[in-house]
Amino acid sequence: MTTAVGIGCRRGVETAEILDLLAQAWSRLGWSAPPAGLTLNTLAGKMDEPGLVQAAATLGLPLLGLREDALRAVTTSTPSAAPGHGLPPVAEAAALAACGAPQNPNARLILARIQGPGSTCAVACSEGILP
Repeated sequence: MTTAVGIGCRRGVETAEILDLLAQAWSRLGWSAPPAGLTLNTLAGKMDEPGLVQAAATLGLPLLGLREDALRAVTTSTPSAAPGHGLPPVAEAAALAACGAPQNPNARLILARIQGPGSTCAVACSEGILP
């Protein structure tokens, strides 16, 4: 099984906010720690965002950037928090895309988007990732 966190954020988001949001996600999922193999996923254009980079480093988790077209290909159940940018909600779309959506029909959200002041996260999982 693959498990992935999607993160969306505004420019300049603080590391502490991202870490707090992820702690909330772990708590809601009943995790004492992130599972082995978990990745943090965001829009490729946010890969240089210091708060995200530092949060990933603090947790020892890989931070992966996804292209806009990969996020656009994913259908999410909630509207975007930033309508007009042409993307579905980044947190949900990134989590699902990292789990193989839309090609893998087993990709599903296990934690819908939760929101901090300048960031969002969602968690997805999938079994049977297609090569």
